[in-house]
Amino acid sequence: MKKLLVVLLTVLFILTGCSNGGGSNNGEGGGTYVYAQDGEPATLNPNAIGDDYNYPIVQNLFPRLYKLTNAFTAAPDLAYSYDLTDDALTYTFHLQDDAVWTDGEKVTSADVLYTFNEIVDKNYEFASVFADVKSMTAPDDYTVVIELNNPDGSFLYNLAWYGTFILPKHVLEGKDWLTDDFNNNPVTCGPFKFEEWNKGTDVRIVRDDNYYGDQKAILDRVIYVSIPDPNTQYQAWVNGEVDEISSAIVPPTELEGIMADTEHYTTVVQRWPSPWYITFNLTDGPFADPKVREAVMYGVDREDVSQKATGGYKPKIDYFIPDIFTDSLNDDAKEVEYDLEKAQALLEEAGYTKNADGYYFECTFTVMSGFDDFCKVIADNMEKMGIKVTLDVLDYNIWVTQCFDDYNFEITALAGFEGPDVLGTTRRWTTNGSVNVARYSNAEVDALAVKAASASTDAERNEAMKEIQVHLREDLPMILIVAYDDYQPLKKGISGHPYVPVADGGSMEIAGFSEMTYVSFDR
Repeated sequence: MKKLLVVLLTVLFILTGCSNGGGSNNGEGGGTYVYAQDGEPATLNPNAIGDDYNYPIVQNLFPRLYKLTNAFTAAPDLAYSYDLTDDALTYTFHLQDDAVWTDGEKVTSADVLYTFNEIVDKNYEFASVFADVKSMTAPDDYTVVIELNNPDGSFLYNLAWYGTFILPKHVLEGKDWLTDDFNNNPVTCGPFKFEEWNKGTDVRIVRDDNYYGDQKAILDRVIYVSIPDPNTQYQAWVNGEVDEISSAIVPPTELEGIMADTEHYTTVVQRWPSPWYITFNLTDGPFADPKVREAVMYGVDREDVSQKATGGYKPKIDYFIPDIFTDSLNDDAKEVEYDLEKAQALLEEAGYTKNADGYYFECTFTVMSGFDDFCKVIADNMEKMGIKVTLDVLDYNIWVTQCFDDYNFEITALAGFEGPDVLGTTRRWTTNGSVNVARYSNAEVDALAVKAASASTDAERNEAMKEIQVHLREDLPMILIVAYDDYQPLKKGISGHPYVPVADGGSMEIAGFSEMTYVSFDR
C-alpha cells in the first residue's frame, strides 16, 4: 500500500506540474483542473455502454439535443429550441448551424439520425429511450423531427439524460461502436476536445475554441485522474493535488469539520431521486404475506437508520416515491411512523408466535457490498421486532445474478437513480420495469403508469402518480428508508461549478451534470 501511495502521488505531482495545488491559474489562461475518480473509463464512446467513469468526461466532449442539468431540467444543447405539437406526439428540434466536429466537418441532422438509429438498430444501452418512437426524419440539415406513437412526458428528459450523445456519422458509419479506435481517440464537438488518454492513469481534455456555444470554456484543461484507493484520493484532495473528488470519497468522520470550515470549503447539498430502500420476494417466504411486509414498515425505525448508518446526512423518507418530486407526492398514502408494538401485533395477526429464543421467524437479508452498514441497522431493527436476521453480503455482480436474475432472496436492499423526472420511478414497480427487483405486478398500477406517461398536463400526470402511491401503500412491494442527500465539498476559489445554483455563482441550471464549461478559478 505504501508503494501504491508513493506511485499515485508521484503521478499526481507530474500531472499538476506544481506542488501547491492541482488547479492553477498562474496568470495564464484558465488553468488546469484535476478531477479524481476511483476508476477509469472502459471507453470514450458515450453511447455504446453504460459507463459511470466516462459520463463526467463525455459530457464535455459531445453534444446532446438537450442536456439534463443538476436542477433536473432539460436545457438546450445542440438543439437551441424545439416545438411540440398540441397532441404531444411530434417534436421538432432546431439545431445550431455553427457546430463543428474537431476534424472540421459540420454537425448536422444527419449525425443525429445516424446516432439515434444506430442506438436502436444495435440495441445499445439506452435504446429504450426510443421504444415508442414512430419515426425520425430530417427535413433539412438543421432540423430533426421525432414522432412518437403515444405522448410521453419523459421523452425529452430521457433524451437529455444518458447514452444519447450525438456522434459523427462520417467517422463511425459502418463501424462497431464497441471495438473501433474512436473509443480511445474520439472526434468530438463540445466545450472541450480530447487530448490524450494515458491508460491506467488519466484522461485529458482541453478547451475547444471552436465550440458552437455562446459560452466558451474558461479552463485550459481538465485532467480526469484515476485513483482507486479512496484514502489516497481523499488525501490528494486535502493536500491540494486534485481539485475535485466525489462526495462518496469524503470520510463521514471528516465531513462535519469540512462543512464547518467555510474559509476553505463550500459544501453543496443536493437531494437526488435515488432513495435507499428495501424490497421483498413477493412470491415465496415470509415476506410474501403483505401483513409481514406491513409489520416491517412499522418495525423499521427510519430515523434510527438515518442516524446510525449515515450520521443523519441521509434523512428518513416518508413517501413511496422520491420526495424531490413534490408535486406528485400523496400525503394520504405515506409510510407510517415507527411503532414496535404495532409491528409485533401484525406479525401475530399473520399467524406467527415467538419461539423460546424470542423470535417469530428467521430470514436471510441478501445485500450487495457497500450497503453493509445500512442493512445492518435495518437488521437490528428487525431483530427487535422478533425477526432473526442473517446478513448475506454479496459482491455486486453476484447479487445481480442471485437477486435480480434468479429471484433468489427473501429481502434485499438497493438504491439508484429514479429520474430524470417522476416517471423514472415507474422502472421500480411496473410489471415490465427494468429495475423491478421484487417482480411486483399490479394491472391497475401499470395502467396508471401509462396514464401518467401519456398525460397532456402536469396536473393529470401528478394525479395518476398519487393514485399509484395508494396501491404501493396497500401492496408494499418496497419500503423507502432514507433520501439520498449528497454533500459535495468544493474548495473555495472554484466558481461556475455545475453543483452550485447560478444565483450562487454556479451553473446548476444551465450546465449538464458534470459539464465544466463555466468552471474557473478565482483564487
